[in-house]
Amino acid sequence: MIIDVHIHLSSPELSSERGPYLIGEPGLEALYLDPSAKLVTTAELLADLDAAGVDKALVMGFPFNKEDNASRHNDWLLEECARYPHRLLPLAAFDPRASWAIRHAENFLDAGGFGLGELCVYDEGLTPFLLEQLQTLGAVCRVRSKVLLVHVNEPIGHQYPGKAPIEISQIFELVKSCQGVKLILAHFGGGLPFLASLRKEVRPYLENVRFDTAAMPFLFEPKALKLACDLLGAGSFLLGTDYPLLKTTRYLKYFKDASLTDQEIEAICGLSAAEFLEL
Repeated sequence: MIIDVHIHLSSPELSSERGPYLIGEPGLEALYLDPSAKLVTTAELLADLDAAGVDKALVMGFPFNKEDNASRHNDWLLEECARYPHRLLPLAAFDPRASWAIRHAENFLDAGGFGLGELCVYDEGLTPFLLEQLQTLGAVCRVRSKVLLVHVNEPIGHQYPGKAPIEISQIFELVKSCQGVKLILAHFGGGLPFLASLRKEVRPYLENVRFDTAAMPFLFEPKALKLACDLLGAGSFLLGTDYPLLKTTRYLKYFKDASLTDQEIEAICGLSAAEFLEL
């Protein structure tokens, strides 16, 4: 079984003309102002999932900070995924700092959403206010047994659209504030897995945390994943492609280049997600 936990899906309205959606939406603009930044429809997604042999996918939208934009897209996502209930699992994306964020999250999950994510903030780090909001949103997920997927990134290295000024210490504060939540940290958790070698200080907090592989081929050498698997076990890592940024085949090559065993690859590609998400 192959499960992709990090896919971005666009409504026909957004895919056909993104310009109006970019107005007043800095998070969306940061990633999609460039017309070459691809947006995909359901038909395109399903064709690529079939070609790659992907069985299930967690699909999400974008970090809208306008309530109307978030509601329209996430309502559409609920309806669209209901057409493929055994294949596509919807997550609600929005700016977690918004005044309406908690209400929106509750409504989405109570309407049948699978979880929240990818919750993104690109223009600042995990500030005390943002951490407080994410803790509350995590509690919303916890009482409903839903998943929370949060955007984090490595604190050093080259700049790119969507890279936030996040520190490892802030990521760890997020983990500590969301204990008991099924938490997925995107993009290899910004490198947090390496701190699992601090056994007493870090590892006990990671029991309900998983790290997805989204964009890892752009950010980390393959051996980074092998080292992390040796520290935490392959069960801590989930295939996330950040599709349409990259396709599944790119990750399968990356896993091979990392010298992962067949068992480790099987775990990352789907077995770990199936257990963690009860699929």
